[in-house]
Amino acid sequence: MTTQKVEQRYGFDNTSAEGSHQLQHLAEVLDPHSIDVLSTTGVEPGMHCLDIGPGAGTITHWLADQVGTDGHVTAVDINPVLAGGPNIEVLKQDIRQATFEPESLDLIHARLVLMHLPERQQVLAKLTSWLRPGGAIVLSEWDCTYMDLVRHSPTYTVQQLHETFQTTMVDILTKRGMSATWAVEAHTAMLHCALADVTTVSDSRFYHGGTGICLLHHSNSHQLEPELLAAGMTHGQLTQWREALQDPRLILSSYLMHTTIGRRAAAN
Repeated sequence: MTTQKVEQRYGFDNTSAEGSHQLQHLAEVLDPHSIDVLSTTGVEPGMHCLDIGPGAGTITHWLADQVGTDGHVTAVDINPVLAGGPNIEVLKQDIRQATFEPESLDLIHARLVLMHLPERQQVLAKLTSWLRPGGAIVLSEWDCTYMDLVRHSPTYTVQQLHETFQTTMVDILTKRGMSATWAVEAHTAMLHCALADVTTVSDSRFYHGGTGICLLHHSNSHQLEPELLAAGMTHGQLTQWREALQDPRLILSSYLMHTTIGRRAAAN
């Protein structure tokens, strides 16, 4: 627990022009891992699923394809940008205030959501109550404690810029309620919620400048520019960092993604 005062607001604006770019980059980086895990978790026709913080909606639509016309997917976001469909319902809600019938859902998926909520433990307990016996929760979160992410840098200056940008951004988001450690805590949190068969898998991939995680950092640097400048970064540093993020000689690893899966115990 921490006594540090937090603003309790999400750090990015999904509805802005730059926010749209950010969501596209997130989907490119994260969807292969998410789909791999969800495929092995078991998504079947007729299921009722909840996708929390769906972003661009790529996983929402993938789930909808898997559950078919007899199934249903509800997407909940404070600022949704995806459209609904024949078996997709989109709700503009804060998941902290959302309500669903107890034992009404077969699968709950949340990616990079609970790590931004100071009430994450209480939210997880609420999500657990919504699961049917045998239903699964799939939480994917980035471990922001491991910052050794430069695999090759064209110059030492670029390496320093990466370190400055990362530490400043994480500090900004932490003050807004993000937990840099939640990714490694979710496994134990699920056990405390009496979820069964809890497992965690991890994923991280390398990207050259101009692709994947580099483009995401480029977008983040624009979205958080006022806060980054207020925290001590300069316009010159941001310009240099953005140029480096487009340089194919730069190789960055994505953050280590921990995806934790737990099931509500099946009825006897």
